[in-house]
Amino acid sequence: KILGAERCMKSGLGIACVKIGELKLGAVVVLNAFGDVFDTNGNRIAGLLNEDRTGFSSTEEEMYKSIQPKKQFNTNTTIGAIITNGKFDKTKLNKIASMTHTMADGDSIYALSVGEVEADLNTVGTLSARVMSMAIENAIKSAESMYGLTAYKDLKF
Repeated sequence: KILGAERCMKSGLGIACVKIGELKLGAVVVLNAFGDVFDTNGNRIAGLLNEDRTGFSSTEEEMYKSIQPKKQFNTNTTIGAIITNGKFDKTKLNKIASMTHTMADGDSIYALSVGEVEADLNTVGTLSARVMSMAIENAIKSAESMYGLTAYKDLKF
């Protein structure tokens, strides 16, 4: 979105879950990312379209063209939640939530515990980042083109 609506893509709602033994983690996300999105294989699946909308340009490279503050950083909000049956208090849940996102987008990610399974904080935090990544990928791949915005499903390159 660094260059405006003409070159950005449509995203949407994504959900993912994982289970390791008795531990369960789920993620739900409403994605409105500022930058480029990559799948778990490292392939760019959404982001800044090139000028003729036939491929991708790099948001990172575009950012380096000017060191001036970019107002778009505060206008893209991704809202999501990690839900686990792991037993964690509020402080640890805040840490888990913080491990799932960056601060550049105005993201707001929450973590909730709905169970009593004893689990390691670092393991759950790391797994939370993975399940959120899966949910983000699902949000991109399930989005429908609308309002003149291209969705992943309609890419021809």
